Amino acid sequence: MSEKDPFIYNNVKLGRGNFELPPVLIGTIFYQGETIVDRMNPSQFNDEKAKKRIKQHFELSEKYHLPGLIEISGDTPESIERYLSFYLDNFETPFVLGGTFEARMAGIQYLKERGIKPMDYIYNTISNLKNPKELEVIRENKINSIVILIVGSENMTSTQRFNYITKKDESTGQSLIQGVQKLGVERIWIDGGVVNLESLAHILEFQRLVSTSLYLPVGTAPTLFLFKYSSPRLNVKFHTKFRKASIMFIASWFSNFIFYGAIEDAKECFASAYQAHEFKKVVREHNINLID
Repeated sequence: MSEKDPFIYNNVKLGRGNFELPPVLIGTIFYQGETIVDRMNPSQFNDEKAKKRIKQHFELSEKYHLPGLIEISGDTPESIERYLSFYLDNFETPFVLGGTFEARMAGIQYLKERGIKPMDYIYNTISNLKNPKELEVIRENKINSIVILIVGSENMTSTQRFNYITKKDESTGQSLIQGVQKLGVERIWIDGGVVNLESLAHILEFQRLVSTSLYLPVGTAPTLFLFKYSSPRLNVKFHTKFRKASIMFIASWFSNFIFYGAIEDAKECFASAYQAHEFKKVVREHNINLID
């Protein structure tokens, strides 16, 4: 495999080193506050509605010829085991393992007991090398794919973000990327860490830099900051549907993967990313120098 070959997860191709392939769209289910989850007992949820949302995600993926993955999130060890059991009983790998630290640790153990191989899921996320327990679990379980999340301020520049993952720490003598690689991780994804609209601008510049210099897949959750202002429960007037679609279009140009957020927003996110990818092809085919 050359340094620019995509990462392959069954039928999903994750680009790196360029943005020629369409981005992998990742929808999150069982997130905190999702309406199908019992707030008093998060291990309980509406199975049929969960199946419907996941099936719609994959149907849209097939319709628009865009690769898609599901992120299974969880707040507690008990709930993540229930979610993973449900998903594995009804759908195929690969998937993204998310949620709180405690939930992810329990999730890794449960997946091991179920006989799910480390290359069949992506661990989301790690931001530093300061948690010995996390590093030990990753090493011992031979986790194959990990998302590195950059935790920074809204005005953290692209250069500062690049240094976040490549600059050697004085105490360890290694960078964040080197530290993760030494754990035995073969496939590293880089998430720029969106805070607000300004941070998204820095992140897209950062993603171009990482893609062309480190040949790692890059992406982010570009619409994450919208939830604060435009949740239908908080402010119907500024519901995410239209604002999400516009941000997705922009992020799709320079992303190998996108965490589009709540799985129920799949319809507008897939449509927007598809339109962006088709528009990019037109620009490329006609040699239009739209953006340097």
